[in-house]
Amino acid sequence: MRVLTREELTAALAARQHLIERARLDPADAIRRLTPLQGQHPPSPHIALAARLQDFTQADLERAIDDRRVLKCTIMRMTLHVAAADDFPAYAQLCRHARMRTLRKRFPDLDEERVKADLTEFIGQQPRTNVEIRERLQRHDGAPQDPNMPLLYARTLLPLTFLPPAGHWRDTTRKARFVVDPRPLPDPEDAGALVLTRYLAAFGPASKRDAAAWAGVAQRDFPWHRVETVSYRDEHGVELLDLPGRPLPPKDTKLPPRFLGNWDQPLLAYADRDRIIPPELKPLQLTLSGDTTLTIDGRVAASWKMDGPKLIIQPHTDFPRTDELLEEARRTARFCAPEHDRHEIAWST
Repeated sequence: MRVLTREELTAALAARQHLIERARLDPADAIRRLTPLQGQHPPSPHIALAARLQDFTQADLERAIDDRRVLKCTIMRMTLHVAAADDFPAYAQLCRHARMRTLRKRFPDLDEERVKADLTEFIGQQPRTNVEIRERLQRHDGAPQDPNMPLLYARTLLPLTFLPPAGHWRDTTRKARFVVDPRPLPDPEDAGALVLTRYLAAFGPASKRDAAAWAGVAQRDFPWHRVETVSYRDEHGVELLDLPGRPLPPKDTKLPPRFLGNWDQPLLAYADRDRIIPPELKPLQLTLSGDTTLTIDGRVAASWKMDGPKLIIQPHTDFPRTDELLEEARRTARFCAPEHDRHEIAWST
């Protein structure tokens, strides 16, 4: 069985995520290929696509959201994402199937079918806010009475999606309104097979543990027998699975600098994150803080932030300030702050 080095895995990740050469893709198609993008911080999916797509603007994603080709929702790891609309039912079913096991144990007196029917009818009458959904669910016997759990329960039980402008660059989601996706959810095994295929296409080769950690489900929730895979091993002997015929760039592939968004998916796609986060940076807990990050040679090397028209880079490792890096920084600054005519790149110590 072929053993893949860390460098080869880093190059494979960069290639699958369009972080070597920017692609010309519609935002919905790009998100389908990349898998749903983290949307806890509204600009984050926009920044993620700007790092990967040619000639992409904030308005491109906003149009896709307004046209309902991209949906903002709560799916993997019970966090906010933007997903390609065509794939949303599969992600919703996989995550729902796993989380309902826990919720049924936690709230055994809550009549699941009755709540489902009631909320479906209630939200079907008109889009509803978080407050309205919470108050409606709390009318049921056995319902949680704290502020947050009813919302988590509702978003698990039903395939709820946000209405625009949620997902826009300047969306605050404070007055978010929700609707129930009208499509029937697929069979859990069919859903798991589709999501697993999307995951391996975007992040493979990867272990079963990696896939489960990324989705926030148990390994058994994926129907591994339904997806044809090939096997490799990493340098530690861990089996890695991939879709057949997928390219594996050589370890010396040039990986250009890229400015990634908050909780960008590659940082969260593995249980073992060595291919994207060097071990010496783990104490910074960048995947918890949600810092926007800069990759050098395919791995996180710095954090960055915008301050008006100024992009500020805070290095975490030593790397040269090349012309290529500075041009990518200026490109990112222009994308994030298009209202300014001039942009500055600064360094923090």
